[in-house]
Amino acid sequence: AAAAAAAARSLIMAQKGHQGTSRRRARTTFDAGTRRTQIIPSAIAIATVLVGAIFPGADAGARYSFVARPCSAHVRVHSMMVASDPASGTRSAHVKHAKDILAAHEAAETKIGHGEGLNSHVGISAFAEGVHAALSDARRIDELVGQFAYWGSVRQTGHQPAIGHGNIKRALGQLLLGSAAGAAGPSDVTARFRTMRPLTSHEVEAASDLSNWPVEGAAAAAMASGSAAAAAHRARSSHDAQHPSAPSAWHLDLVLDRGAPGHGDARVLDLRLHFDPEGSVDILEVYENTPSLISRADSPELSPLGPQWETFDGRTTQRIWLCANCFTDPTNTLLRDTLELSTGRLVAVVDRTVWELYEDDIRGWCDREGVLLEPLVTPGNEDQKTMDNLLALLDELARVDPLRRSEPVLAIGGGVLTDMAGFACALWRRGIPWCRMPTTLLGMVDASVGVKVATNYHRKNGIGAFHSPLHTFIDPSFLHTVPIADIRSGVGEMMKAALIHDGTLFDLLEEEGERLIQERFTSAAKDAPAGGHLASDAAAEAIRRSVDAMLQCIGPDLWEESLVRPMDFGHSLSRTLEATEAFKLRHGEAVAIDCAFSTLVAAEKGLVTPEEAQRVLRCYAALGLPCSVRGVTADTYKRAVREITVHRDGLLRAPLPRGIGACAYADKITDEEVEAAFAKLEVFLAQEPHVLWDRKCSFNPETDIAS
Repeated sequence: AAAAAAAARSLIMAQKGHQGTSRRRARTTFDAGTRRTQIIPSAIAIATVLVGAIFPGADAGARYSFVARPCSAHVRVHSMMVASDPASGTRSAHVKHAKDILAAHEAAETKIGHGEGLNSHVGISAFAEGVHAALSDARRIDELVGQFAYWGSVRQTGHQPAIGHGNIKRALGQLLLGSAAGAAGPSDVTARFRTMRPLTSHEVEAASDLSNWPVEGAAAAAMASGSAAAAAHRARSSHDAQHPSAPSAWHLDLVLDRGAPGHGDARVLDLRLHFDPEGSVDILEVYENTPSLISRADSPELSPLGPQWETFDGRTTQRIWLCANCFTDPTNTLLRDTLELSTGRLVAVVDRTVWELYEDDIRGWCDREGVLLEPLVTPGNEDQKTMDNLLALLDELARVDPLRRSEPVLAIGGGVLTDMAGFACALWRRGIPWCRMPTTLLGMVDASVGVKVATNYHRKNGIGAFHSPLHTFIDPSFLHTVPIADIRSGVGEMMKAALIHDGTLFDLLEEEGERLIQERFTSAAKDAPAGGHLASDAAAEAIRRSVDAMLQCIGPDLWEESLVRPMDFGHSLSRTLEATEAFKLRHGEAVAIDCAFSTLVAAEKGLVTPEEAQRVLRCYAALGLPCSVRGVTADTYKRAVREITVHRDGLLRAPLPRGIGACAYADKITDEEVEAAFAKLEVFLAQEPHVLWDRKCSFNPETDIAS
């Protein structure tokens, strides 16, 4: 009784510190002694009376919890619900506790069926709906996978943790469907959610203890990185949103029935869902039988030294470094330290234009480091991304014959060059290691993220592979020689990431974008080395946020096994535009046109307001980005919708902006919506004719807009 009174007093003090807040949680601990089975029920009863009697300031619906720690290793958790009846002025307190306290109290747990009672937590509701949708149509498992955070994982006893969306998709497919997911049509399995309760602090801590999970090597490092990244993200999100509360963690009992419920086979799973502050699933733990809880060990910390970005999707580790003046700054040792050229030779595939501009810098670095340079100079324009040039590059690789393990090939150039060089490395001797150094803005914020490599054959990127580089080096000092038209093309991709994922990036580009374009996202800063260039603070922030957005959206699924991908925004309609020779657009330009029109479609669906849609169009006009190209009609977009629907397995899944900085998906875009959006676009084009492009706008260097 004394312990219960102490607990109640603690709760009262906590409440006094949070007046006016409808839902707060405070914790206190007490030792119930060895007679826990007798003392705990009494403590519960007395605490209930005390809280109900002496909580004059408690808000209706406020929730509180306290933890009892008996001398044994068992953990008991009790959750108090203080209810107030405004009409009668009465207050009462109800205690809910874990089912392992007393079997007689199991009825006090929350009972939930097909969605019933799940609305108490938006993330749980969405997860339950995702499970039911996946069981009704196996293709819908992609929507369930999309609820997982960038660093999310599925952890199941007896299995390696599934890290990254591709592995999560396979794990959930096996868990729910008994096979790899993706086939159309309903399964013969139905789901029932039976009980729900908050996780105890020990259960949450046990999930953070990486020693509890059978994982080794790169996956272990990825889990450690993900744990630290998730913690940092929670801190940022809580600070940014001014929500200091901890992320939610809940237990669910999931019953999977094969056949009629109660008459067929049933499988009961203990699910433990850990949500980040934005409602995404951070960790899903799956137990057939609940194991004993293990005390938390100290979490491994990331080294302060290392790449700016490092991802692991279950198959490969991707390391991306951001560092200026890699070749020109004598004090910059990044390339020497990371390439580990033990043979003293560097095989470099270099874009022809880059070689003309930077041959002296590259040779100078090799001379200083005592490295023999083997330059393979290759054309790097889109119309030169051909089989003939790929075969010529393979001939050059055969000539220099890089050692498969100790001489990684370094590809230096734009996205076309790194695409083709990576594909050549994937083919030569069944795959040799390579690294890339993108030299264009588009290459830095788009092509530098991901593991796809290809060349054009019968169609754009007709043949290709997934072949991850060991390292990616983003060096903004290359940007000061990139033509303005190509800088704008890169901004088209940055705007895509801003609209669909990062509203702060949109604000930055809206305010600073035109200046950054004119400065080519770099400047000859006074602290730069002789002949070197550094990115301004705004430029570095824009590049960093763009890479962040790309990695958060595609990093967990580099092999693109999930078909729900936010970064497909801008790529639903642009495929048709790029494939049409009459339009002759750079990739970023086609993406910009797609994004502008898709935003108007989103407005027709009520996902963005008319004011937000106009703000987006005005921003595009201010940045000199195209919103359309001569020859495009509403029929062009209707055809593009049909073509991309086939490409995406019969479900459109078109990412559309939800406001500015968030994403929604549409499985259908009607002809009427296309026509209405195109009519609004034509009105804007009449007001801002310079955003209606033709071929010379894109490729004539004398045109004011492009160059």
